[in-house]
Amino acid sequence: MHLTVPRVLRRLRANRRGVAMLEFALTLPIVVPIGMYAVELCNFGVRQLQLSQAALTLADNASRVGVDTNMATQQLREVDINEIVEGLRLQTRGLQLTTNGRVTISSLEMKDGEQWIHWQRCVGLKRGAGYDSTFGAEGAGGTSGTPFHGMGEGMRVKSPANSGVIFVEINYDYIPLISNYFVGTRKLQQVASFIVRDNREFGSGITNPAPAAGERMTCDRYTT
Repeated sequence: MHLTVPRVLRRLRANRRGVAMLEFALTLPIVVPIGMYAVELCNFGVRQLQLSQAALTLADNASRVGVDTNMATQQLREVDINEIVEGLRLQTRGLQLTTNGRVTISSLEMKDGEQWIHWQRCVGLKRGAGYDSTFGAEGAGGTSGTPFHGMGEGMRVKSPANSGVIFVEINYDYIPLISNYFVGTRKLQQVASFIVRDNREFGSGITNPAPAAGERMTCDRYTT
């Protein structure tokens, strides 16, 4: 049957086959990037939560561990630190935290009436500004007129007299689930602090009696 041009145009206008597919094709370049961005944001939030929980757990554990002494006090040992760090590795296995970040454990105490970082232990391969502790190095403070007044930002964490606070800092390079295009290159930071629970022997810091630890996680070392 011969159709004139106007009749062909009228039939084409009335034809609704393939409309949904056409609409899908037109919206696909918009919907897919939005969906991918939403997935990346969710992953970003989950990673922040995982790091926050890791920092809290590590600070909590470091504030509890130790071995009882004959003086009814607890003594913190290198093996205790190594054990809680191994727990951190297991908790964050999927994050590759010690490969892509740096963890610093600090014992914040008082010395001569001033805040003082008595000792620090670290783990992780990343180094330099933004990875090593942002809030002070081992030995900071402890003298009259020191500019060091605690750890953290804003309302700083401070140790009470005759006690101590375990302060944990995690700095981590965010690994995108899809692409850096959506959230860019991000460095995540989480901190946590717990006051020491038991009657810890603060004067000796961390000891290394038998069974001695073969590895001391001092902050001059960069290992996983």
